[in-house]
This record gives sequence, C-alpha cells and structure tokens, in this order.
Amino acid sequence: MLDRLAAEARRRGAADEAARDHAGPFPLGAGAAARTKTWAPWRDLGVGGKLGRMVRQSGNLFIVLAGAGLFVVLAIALSTELFAKNSPSVLYSECIDMIRGSDALDRHLLPPVAFTHSPHSAAPTRGTAPIQHRLVRHPVSGREHVIISFWAHGRGRDEPEPHSWAKRWVSTATDSLRTAGTFVGLVSDPEGPERPPTKEELEVAAAEAKAEREKAAAEAQQGPGFLGRLTQSFNFRPGTKSVRSASPAPPPPGTYKIGEVRADYVKNAAGHYTMLALVVDVPSSRAPYPGRAIVYWAPEADKEGLIERR
Repeated sequence: MLDRLAAEARRRGAADEAARDHAGPFPLGAGAAARTKTWAPWRDLGVGGKLGRMVRQSGNLFIVLAGAGLFVVLAIALSTELFAKNSPSVLYSECIDMIRGSDALDRHLLPPVAFTHSPHSAAPTRGTAPIQHRLVRHPVSGREHVIISFWAHGRGRDEPEPHSWAKRWVSTATDSLRTAGTFVGLVSDPEGPERPPTKEELEVAAAEAKAEREKAAAEAQQGPGFLGRLTQSFNFRPGTKSVRSASPAPPPPGTYKIGEVRADYVKNAAGHYTMLALVVDVPSSRAPYPGRAIVYWAPEADKEGLIERR
C-alpha cells in the first residue's frame, strides 16, 4: 500500500515538472527537460569549448544591444522630424499658429476652423498622408524654396455653431450683471450718458456744410478751362462708357467650407527656412475665381516668391 502511494506521488511530481516546462502542447525551451546534455564545468573546457560557450551566452546580450541601437536610431529620427527648424512638421505648426492668430480668414470661412493634410475634413488623425511639401529652386535667383500645402475646413452657413447655446447664455448673463452693476453704481459705464450737442456745435456744423455746398457749386459753374476745351475739340471719338473687367465679389462667409493653404519658404544664408508668403485660396487654387485670404506676405515675396499675388 505504501509502495503504491509513493509511486503515485513520484508520477505526479514528474507530471508537474513537465507541465512547468510546457505551455499546453508547446515546450518553453527552459528547464531540465530542455537540456539535451549536461553542461561541463568551465575548467574542464578547452579553448574551443570556452569560445563556443561565450558565443552562446552572449546571444542575449547581442539582442539587448541591437534593441538599444534601434531605439537610439528611432529617437534621433523622431527628434529630427519634430524639433528641427527645417522639418515640414515644424513649418506646418508655424503656419497653423499664424492663421489662428490672424483674422484674414474670417471673411471666407466660419469658425471653428480645423486643419488636415488632405481635402477630406473627416480624415482620421492616424493613417493620414504626410504633409504635402516640395522643394523647388528659384529659376532666377537659384535659392532653395519649400512649398507646403494643406487644407482648412470651416463651418457652413446653415450649420449651427458648436456650443452656441452656452455662448448665448454666458453673453446674456454678462450683460445682465453689467446692467445691474451700472444701476447700483458698482460698475461705471465707460461710454457714459449721451450728451446732446450744444448750440455752438450745431452752428459750426451748419456753417461747414454751407461752405462745402458753395464750393461745389462754384466748381460746377466754372467748367473746363481753355486747355480743356481745346482738348475736347480735337477728340473726334464718340463718348463711350468705360467698362472695367472685375472679378466677381467674394461670396459671404460660410458659402464654402474648405480652403487650400499654401506657404512659401526660402532658405536664408544661415540654412534655415524663412516664410515669404502664406495664403488661403477658398475653395481651392484651381477654382475659376477663388477667394484669397493673405495671412502673411513679406516684401521680398513680390520678387523672390513662387506664389503669385492676385
């Protein structure tokens, strides 16, 4: 009876040892079961055996060093792209900051304005195309330029402004508090009460208006001089109305919801890119009569710039 219990215990111990060396049907490659032969002591090994054992033991060290090297390369690449002054990412962020700090786009796109690398406003943040940029050399000066293109997306006229109810509530509450404070005397009205004009001010305004009317009547009665009449006598062409070809007036803000942003940078003597022009064409630069918002235009851009000024 005791021998049978001891044999059962030995079988269970062997089964537990095998279970620790396997993950289900897959061997872990560690433990006593994975060793096909015993390791000889270091002093019993020859030169070849010692070299072979050093190579086998240094495999893990090689993997660690290779991973560290890849990490260093990746860190240098990311830091060069994100923090270098000439990287497209830094120039792209500079353009967005300048557009947000300017009111040139308010006449074309309604806020809030978002920026993407593609014409699609619903493009996901991950997996989008890289920033569109191209290096161009000026045909006359030979200086190196970089042209950056991306897209701005606004709100349509029929679309409600986000959080408009909260803004209206805050504005109404602020006006009510200001009115109550002015009535109590805690807040002073910066404009003050309207003062009616005095009698002297009315007389001065009437005299100035009368003088302007008399001057206009005298100029109308005087007519053209001798040289003017002589020039008119030699003019045999029939009178025609001057017709000016003008581009159509820009549509109201919110008519278009997209604009193409283009920025022109030129490399200076220090090797850094400086901005020459930053424009937004609504809806795009390929439209027949695009509305253009000039966010920035350097004096040098008229001669050195690669973006035409309309």
